Amino acid sequence: MKKKTLLVLLILVLSFSTVFASSANELYQEFSTKIESSDLRGAIDTYSSLKDRSQSEMQSASKSMDKALKKGNMELFLEARDEMNNLYSYDITKEQSDALLALIVEEDEEQALSDAKWLYENSSYYSPTLSLDYSVKGDGYSYSYTSSVCIEPGSDVTLPDQESIGANANKLGYLAGWGVTENEVTYAPGETIKMPLTDQNLYAIWQNSVSFTDSKTNLDQMNENVKEGDEIQIPQLSATEDGSVFIGWYDATTGEFLGPEEEVYKVRGNGAKFSAIYADLAIGNVKTSPYSTLPRNTQVTLSFTVENTGDEDMDNLTVKIESSDASLSVLTDELYFRRLPAGCTGSVSTKVVYTGSESSRSIPLTITVTDENNNSWTESFSLTSK
Repeated sequence: MKKKTLLVLLILVLSFSTVFASSANELYQEFSTKIESSDLRGAIDTYSSLKDRSQSEMQSASKSMDKALKKGNMELFLEARDEMNNLYSYDITKEQSDALLALIVEEDEEQALSDAKWLYENSSYYSPTLSLDYSVKGDGYSYSYTSSVCIEPGSDVTLPDQESIGANANKLGYLAGWGVTENEVTYAPGETIKMPLTDQNLYAIWQNSVSFTDSKTNLDQMNENVKEGDEIQIPQLSATEDGSVFIGWYDATTGEFLGPEEEVYKVRGNGAKFSAIYADLAIGNVKTSPYSTLPRNTQVTLSFTVENTGDEDMDNLTVKIESSDASLSVLTDELYFRRLPAGCTGSVSTKVVYTGSESSRSIPLTITVTDENNNSWTESFSLTSK
């Protein structure tokens, strides 16, 4: 019985020794050998084992250092410290990182992406760079600028468009897209692509053109291969169904404005990028707080909001409050906004009095806002007597 017990213990000891037979140093040598033999899968698996083993040995070395300090054994402390420092040398080198990447890019797309992400997490030398070259040269001017993106391979990268670049269309022309060569568009402006596995350059492709775009009417007119002095017909826009008022064309890259009455644009420089701009208002949030209905012969505060939902700041707005029902008196029926910036909301309030005797009466209310160009927006509401 004792012999059997001894045999079982011996087997367990041998098994335990076999599991941890390979030191971090041995695993690192094996990892290097796998790379040299182009065994990518084996190298990845071995390095995972190496990380686990290195962590275990670091913990042991750290404990040895602590105990040596407590005992005052400087020799043991220095040995443990050297062992700790040696373990830090088992990181992936630049040469190994480059060799692994060369093997990874030969795999099928899905596997290559997975292994590239592994390399990105484990090698400080692997960080693919996507360079965006905006450079362009012309008669009497040149523009040179490069930006870089360094993120995990496979991540989404949204390429710049003309608006985000803020490039002057007169000088540079129109950004047609991005190319892996300098002469042909590969990706559209603003397109989202995947971060490549290797360093890549993309070149901005510029074209001489004048464009007119309008999101409301889905207009997208491109006049290509223009030159300075050419005359381009400006699209004529009709009234919109949503009540917004067309006020002209605007090139955000140059600040150039074309009024709605203009019919021809004379090309300046290499072109322009015009977008339709509109004036628009939204009237709402009519309240008679704290009353839900109008009490008789009582001054009640009527409030509402006016929001500038258009593209331009608006000045000198007149607000008119009216009712066709003689039982409702508006004490101050005309109010003003000196300025209402685009995207901003202003509050309006006045006093109203219900002088009728009928309860639960529906009382019509009309609010009209007029701008300095005599464009008007009108909304109808109804109030209820108590």
